[in-house]
Amino acid sequence: MKEFMTSYICEMLRVADPAQVEIEAKKKLSPATAENLRRYLSRKKKVRRIKSASFMDQFLDTSDFDIFRSGASLRIRYKGDGSNVYLQYKGRGFTHKGILFRSEFSSGRIKGLVKEESLHDMIRFAAGGLRKIMAKFVPVPMRKVLWAHLGPAIIARVTAAPVICFYRKEKYLVKTGGAYLEPSLDHISAFRINEGSFHSVSNFWEYENEIKSEGKDLAGKLERIRDLLEFDSRLAEKFPLYPEVMDKYHRVLSCFMRVHPPSRRKLRGTVPLLPF
Repeated sequence: MKEFMTSYICEMLRVADPAQVEIEAKKKLSPATAENLRRYLSRKKKVRRIKSASFMDQFLDTSDFDIFRSGASLRIRYKGDGSNVYLQYKGRGFTHKGILFRSEFSSGRIKGLVKEESLHDMIRFAAGGLRKIMAKFVPVPMRKVLWAHLGPAIIARVTAAPVICFYRKEKYLVKTGGAYLEPSLDHISAFRINEGSFHSVSNFWEYENEIKSEGKDLAGKLERIRDLLEFDSRLAEKFPLYPEVMDKYHRVLSCFMRVHPPSRRKLRGTVPLLPF
């Protein structure tokens, strides 16, 4: 039954490897609620604070926003001092009872996108475009998914970076059986890059809770979904939290563009394959 469930989810997400499936819940919240929730999680028993992290994402797309319209997202992530750079892709997913299922792929470290040793400290895009990055730094399974999900025509036209996001993340850990929950509070400042005008800015907070497991075992994650729902339900009794189904890229662009992203698929009614 477990094998059948994992095969079913992989087929829905159009991926071959169950380890590439991400399961999480996302919530909107106000800055005041975020601060109160941070204090609560920091004091709560059996919740361990892992770390604070800051990083930057440069979302990539075509000039016609084909990736945005497909429901996926593709970003270059800059971590550390800006020299730890990699490509991350998240495919279009589906939701069931507020839980988001989607595929997630990351490349190895991309060399050539580095912080220059100069007084202006400029981050320089010098890797020669997306196709060269894919050829040199993207593992074969991720490359196959990008070709299958987006297609060569879209990949060839990815020349724009319409959104840049700066993150401040507070990450926590909750052990539960053979897996664990990873709740986090994200403060995002996102810039919509416009040519010939001022850049629009979106500043907001999000709460995320992702299920992690050893070896990225999908069956182990599925067994802990009820724990995630119960944990978030207890938080919702104390704090005003509102469901969010869009990722950060689609949330930002949907605020500034007249065209909206495609509706994320929802599995209606009872799905006997899913354990909740």
